Amino acid sequence: MTTPDIAGLCERLRRRRPVGIHRYQMELINSDGPKAAYTIERQAAEIERLRGAAQALIDRWETPLWKDVPATAVFIANLKAALTGEES
Repeated sequence: MTTPDIAGLCERLRRRRPVGIHRYQMELINSDGPKAAYTIERQAAEIERLRGAAQALIDRWETPLWKDVPATAVFIANLKAALTGEES
């Protein structure tokens, strides 16, 4: 799911509908929606933070000094696979 998809989903989760004759009288369509939207946004931010940390590890260990060490090569391959969603 991409960031615009998450933003749109969260917007829909926070949607309200009119309940009275006045425009300002609104109620949540889903009472759990705002809490769910907050949780999704928090998890998306955490995923982005972890992706950044994984990329930093790749950048640090993917050097000529470490690249030829078999364990490091496997570690880097696994990190790259995790970032792209592929299986290593």
